[in-house]
Amino acid sequence: MTYIKKSELAYNKIKDWLLNGNLKPGEIISSYKISEALNLSRTPIALALKKLEQEGFIEIIPQVGCMIKLPNINEAEEDFLIRAILEGFATEMATYNCSYDDINELKNIHAESTIAAKKNDAALYASYNKKFHFKITKMSKMSRLISLLSNFWDNISYYSAGIDFLSERYDISVEEHRNIISAIEEGDAEKARSLMENHLRKCSGDFCNSLKNKISSNFPK
Repeated sequence: MTYIKKSELAYNKIKDWLLNGNLKPGEIISSYKISEALNLSRTPIALALKKLEQEGFIEIIPQVGCMIKLPNINEAEEDFLIRAILEGFATEMATYNCSYDDINELKNIHAESTIAAKKNDAALYASYNKKFHFKITKMSKMSRLISLLSNFWDNISYYSAGIDFLSERYDISVEEHRNIISAIEEGDAEKARSLMENHLRKCSGDFCNSLKNKISSNFPK
């Protein structure tokens, strides 16, 4: 296996750790430990970490290791508020365009997320949270809107930082998701849009407060 293929393997595995919550924002990881865990030499590991650094997900600190980067608070707040507007509109269009099967799928996703919350499985809940929001977005049947919102979910730093954040508000999210489904099922597009937008606006404030707490704990004055 060439160094390039080995580095791709390492890159995909480290990204998987980020998405599953095995690596947390603010955490320092050692290339030596990654090398041991993956049974690979340090050269492909270094290439993989360099790629992740270029993509903005980690910061390589000489003689120390690499740190999983936290999202920028100001950028995160702006992105969440933009997402709230876009996803609110997507929810309105989803209400007009949804089918009986779409509603049932949403209910099933919500049921599974509720089970994950009761088990206190933050990573599993995060995966169902993503499925819930992206399912509604796809129900809008607007390809450009779907593409815009998918960019948010492709941001690993938001996703990995959000795993712990979601565990802090299980009950709130589960209830708000239930209300959004009810509004869609009732065909009340205006209510569904309002509920989704308000849900994400509150998430914006809570997420940014969570980030501030993480930053202060990782970088005390």
